[in-house]
Amino acid sequence: MNNLDFIKAIDTPSPLILRKRPDGGFRKHPSSFFKRRCLEKFPSPCLQDISKRLKMEAVTLKLFMSAEVDVDIELAEKLEAATKIDAATWLELQRQFDEYKKN
Repeated sequence: MNNLDFIKAIDTPSPLILRKRPDGGFRKHPSSFFKRRCLEKFPSPCLQDISKRLKMEAVTLKLFMSAEVDVDIELAEKLEAATKIDAATWLELQRQFDEYKKN
């Protein structure tokens, strides 16, 4: 295989198959990602301790965890500071959730 064949092989897109999740949507609320990927990184699983580390009210954290609060810039920055996951990632997760929620 010469270099040109290699490039053609890379540029050939594979067919994308979209599959719906069991809940009927493609994206879940960003809190689902937080629960799966970030919750275990906190020293204490206590809601009060996590809310202090996120520098937010426990009530707000509880609403976020139950998918009743959307991620805005302020919340994304707090999540970034506590989890080291970029604020843009949190905002993108929210955007994707909003997009699929509309459909």
